Amino acid sequence: MRNYLLSLLRLPPAVHFYLFSEMLFGIGVGAAVILNFHYLELGFDTKVIGLAQACYSVAVAVFSYPAGILTDRLGSKFAMLLGSAIVTLSYAAIAFVTTPAMLYLVQIVLGIGFAFVIACEFPYIMSLCEREEDETTAYNMLIAAFTLMMSVGYILGTKLPTWLPEGQTAYQTTIFFIAFSFLIMLILRVFLPAKSRRKQEEHARQTEVKRPSWLAVPSRQVLVYVLYATAAGSLFSLLGPFENVILRERFSLSDDIVGYLFALNSFLLFLTTFFTPFIMTSPKRRLILYTAFALQLLFMLMLGTIGAIWLFSLVFIGKGTVGVLINSFIDASMMKATPDAERGLHSGLRNLSRFIIGAGVNSIGGFLLASGDYRSIYYVAFVIVAAQVLIYLTLVRGHLRQDLQESF
Repeated sequence: MRNYLLSLLRLPPAVHFYLFSEMLFGIGVGAAVILNFHYLELGFDTKVIGLAQACYSVAVAVFSYPAGILTDRLGSKFAMLLGSAIVTLSYAAIAFVTTPAMLYLVQIVLGIGFAFVIACEFPYIMSLCEREEDETTAYNMLIAAFTLMMSVGYILGTKLPTWLPEGQTAYQTTIFFIAFSFLIMLILRVFLPAKSRRKQEEHARQTEVKRPSWLAVPSRQVLVYVLYATAAGSLFSLLGPFENVILRERFSLSDDIVGYLFALNSFLLFLTTFFTPFIMTSPKRRLILYTAFALQLLFMLMLGTIGAIWLFSLVFIGKGTVGVLINSFIDASMMKATPDAERGLHSGLRNLSRFIIGAGVNSIGGFLLASGDYRSIYYVAFVIVAAQVLIYLTLVRGHLRQDLQESF
């Protein structure tokens, strides 16, 4: 453990600098929890808010593929700065929205910005590593930094409206704070290098051999990774938006209790992500991964049947922990195994498929809950996890022999 913690300190300064900027990003995204309250105070109804969210989701999906291509062809740093600038301007514009049409337009532009940020952030931080073995650690540290500071942002978002002077609404000044946090993040990222010396040398050798083409046709390897990531993302799309409602309605809990449970769950997810690179160095990492898969399947069945709130809470937290462990293991290894020239395309296609398939899965969850059934959604989740395991065993694991000790 001591050696692992020391290895975090030995990551390149550029990686540490980028992680710091990602913390500001997490604070801004977390604080944005108050946006719906701002829209309601402006007089927009839930239909307008829902349509605005749909505009955002469609924009992310549509622009994820070209964002991935641009990331690979023009460089991760270019895509990162472009996306960060668009996100910063979009949040600043949100503070001045007065009509539904303006809101729809801003959400579309915001979706474009996030499409670029999501497409480039993992390829970029991995490209800053001077040693290949540090790439998995950097990948997971990015998730950990974002997750931790998003929780901080959530608290700030709910507290700042009572501390800051009111604007057009009680939340307008807080939105300026969100835009400012993104602006500082953008300024910091300008000073980051394009890539590590190791990646510059590799890129120079590849360019001498073959000039990159703008015709982006994903390899079979990338398509397999995207298929797995889509299955994993579908699980979040099914459960993520609804579990606070399930807890409150199924067990008649107060909003405060639900909030505390989610806060504890978020903190444990951060710890799991933080220590995942250390766990991946364990000689028993393959056993740990398959045990996590088995527990995930068991937990889904238990969550559908449990009647006691204390047991449900324990299994709920366990489900989140093993889920993030599985995805941190496999996502980091898949991105590491992807050739540099396709990492942006990999991220973009994964994002595209997750948003498209996720919208359908999200509708299934909403339909089940609308009928007052708070149990069957976990049985559907069990089927998705089973599909995820099947895809991994039959298509993915053969590519990840080095990181996950897979062999045939």
